Amino acid sequence: MLMNYLLILLACLVGNQCSETANHPGHLKPFGSSGPYLQIENVNDLPTKIFFSNYVKPKRAVLMKNFVNQFPAFVKWNDQYLNDNSYKNPDYKVLLETSKKETRNQETVSLPLHDFLLIYNTSQLYMVSEVPPYIKKDVVLPQPLQCAQAPSVLEETIMWFSSGGTSSVTHTDDYENILCVFDGIKELVLVDYFKHKKAADMIIDQHKGAYSSMDVDKVDYEKFPLIKELEYYRFNLSAGDCLYIPYKWVHQVRSYGRNLAINFWFNYERIFGNDEFGQECSDNKLDLSKTLDTFTYGPVEDNFFYNFKIFIMRQVNLGNRKIDQWISLVLGEKELTDEKKELSIEMLNEMFSLMDFDGNGLLSDDEVIDLNENSIEHILGILNEVESIIYEDSEQNEDPEDEDELDESLDEENLREEL
Repeated sequence: MLMNYLLILLACLVGNQCSETANHPGHLKPFGSSGPYLQIENVNDLPTKIFFSNYVKPKRAVLMKNFVNQFPAFVKWNDQYLNDNSYKNPDYKVLLETSKKETRNQETVSLPLHDFLLIYNTSQLYMVSEVPPYIKKDVVLPQPLQCAQAPSVLEETIMWFSSGGTSSVTHTDDYENILCVFDGIKELVLVDYFKHKKAADMIIDQHKGAYSSMDVDKVDYEKFPLIKELEYYRFNLSAGDCLYIPYKWVHQVRSYGRNLAINFWFNYERIFGNDEFGQECSDNKLDLSKTLDTFTYGPVEDNFFYNFKIFIMRQVNLGNRKIDQWISLVLGEKELTDEKKELSIEMLNEMFSLMDFDGNGLLSDDEVIDLNENSIEHILGILNEVESIIYEDSEQNEDPEDEDELDESLDEENLREEL
């Protein structure tokens, strides 16, 4: 991290980039306020097969107009209805953030929903919590996730409820996301991570939590100089609308008016190798009987080997099937001596051979599915060795105070966060 800032400072001094960024029309203004802007695609109908083939696989965002207007929640969820249902379930508490301008270190509190309803209009409290089980009967699974094996991808359904005036950090999600608004307006700023990877990696500087330390109301272009290269999607999401936000896309969200939304986080890799949908999923319509209370879903088990296999599946889904792509994925643009780069590449070739069972130089879905725990443990060992080489090569440039941080990054918990 220290080296990144030193390089930015050097670029400022040598290349006169600081004056250029300081004079940028977006400098010290809200994130995404200066453009340039791209047009978000809009649809009024989105069957499952089209959704996965045209948007999820290629990682393309899409705005779905009037997609939840028929949900019981869209009609029923006024304060009185929510209050009555909460009183019938007084022991169930929802999680509340204590500041409408998000910080990842803020305190949270838990209260019954009916207690939150008494004070949310006159406080900073903001509900960010799993949809309470007693009102899941009012929420229908969105049309694109309804057909055949699609419902099995569902991970979590988070309810966002406030009196408006909220502002998120700039961040990415660990999962694919369908965000649906039931009341109020949300303003979205999106950046295609895969189109602006270098700039996005600089912006998302807090790897644990996948968010940016920037002030979203006053973005410092001198601290984040590559931000000047970004193109944005900026638009409002109105009540009734849904938005598909692809995995890894950078986004920032603001809300206005009484604001109630649900995001449906889903894990595409849950149907890895079984992601082809039949013809019946080419024109499936919304089935109002498929409410959340009729499904069993939840986050994947907290098993590191399983989660690492999901990571490998995700990389293959993103097109990383050849050794050169894995070398680029792991080493990126890191500066290494020729000797250590050669050693790292040799080790990554060994790692790739553990996945490429038939030796044809191309990872297939079946090869990834067949990876067992022993193979994954061996792969992890190689990655740890490569990471040790990378850190060793940069150690001489690091502040001694950062040594503990470097050592910690190699343990299993931190590697999980990195993945």
